[in-house]
Amino acid sequence: MKATAFDAVLDFPLPRGAGEVRAEAVFLGASAPVRLTDYAFAGRREAPFVRVLASAPIDVRWGDPFELRTDKGEPLGRGTCLYPDPPSAEELKPSRRKALLARLVLGEKDMLLALTEAGGLEGLHGERLASFSRLSASRVEILARTLETEGRLRILAFAPLRLIAQDSLDFLRCRIVAFVARYHQAHPSQRGAPLEKLEKRFETPRTVLVLTLRLLAKEGRAVEEAGIVRLPDFRIPLTAADEETLAALEKMVLSGELGSVSLDDIQARLKLTTGKLQTLLAALAERKKIVEGVDGFILHARWLDEIVRKVRGSGKKELTVAEFKAMTGLSRKYSIPLLELLDSMGVTRRKGSVRDIL
Repeated sequence: MKATAFDAVLDFPLPRGAGEVRAEAVFLGASAPVRLTDYAFAGRREAPFVRVLASAPIDVRWGDPFELRTDKGEPLGRGTCLYPDPPSAEELKPSRRKALLARLVLGEKDMLLALTEAGGLEGLHGERLASFSRLSASRVEILARTLETEGRLRILAFAPLRLIAQDSLDFLRCRIVAFVARYHQAHPSQRGAPLEKLEKRFETPRTVLVLTLRLLAKEGRAVEEAGIVRLPDFRIPLTAADEETLAALEKMVLSGELGSVSLDDIQARLKLTTGKLQTLLAALAERKKIVEGVDGFILHARWLDEIVRKVRGSGKKELTVAEFKAMTGLSRKYSIPLLELLDSMGVTRRKGSVRDIL
């Protein structure tokens, strides 16, 4: 990275009260006049952290050594770049800068973890690391795997590189549980919070959110089903009258045309408002009685399970739409969206005009 400013650590103290110190910084194959300012952090007198301002952009990265000389060429001492193109004083408080530089000076592994933690929920991307240090991809992989084994970060991807700190995941897990609990209180008639709301609320990449929800599910602290996140013990509160309507609704769906029935039919026959219908459908889905299909129809879970058994028990490796229609007795109107639902469930996978049975 070419920068006109970088933070560094020196192996010698700067004169007290000197303000800016002018010198010549000599790197491998390059040199430039610079001005040094001591951050004057307590306990760093003999090996101070400094801000280095160069007269012209220098190709400098973390760990690069340099030598400092007077304008007459006399050696002053040596330094090591810790943070190329660092945040300004307004962007980073002195206490946080000191803590960050104290970690960056410790070595490669601490540098990688510190950068990942500094990335928060966005984590660390390969482009950011490539502009920050000269570590090779193979070396980064070794360091990342070591830190993951130690439980300090998670590897989301290597091509391109994507890391996230375990502390960030722990923080997000607590925030998600608290958010979903509040959502249940504010929206008791809904099954839970849509995934999109969590993504927007926490401004986190979908891959990070999915990983966090997977960890919460493993811990038994949250459940994600069909894009809806809820707490494990949450149940939609219903009255006795609601339960009677719910039983009639389930019976209607189960006895509907070949196991499917439209939302308009349900609402008209049971004389329900749109809001009440959505509440009752959410309760049935919560109890795993129904599965919400596409194109405005609802499937009973028992009927869908039977379809899955037929498909997987057919002995076929591939399935055409015509074969699926013959197997289920469904018209094309229902066959296509149902096959798409089976695709999303991982039962089938579209391959041209046919579907592989997985």
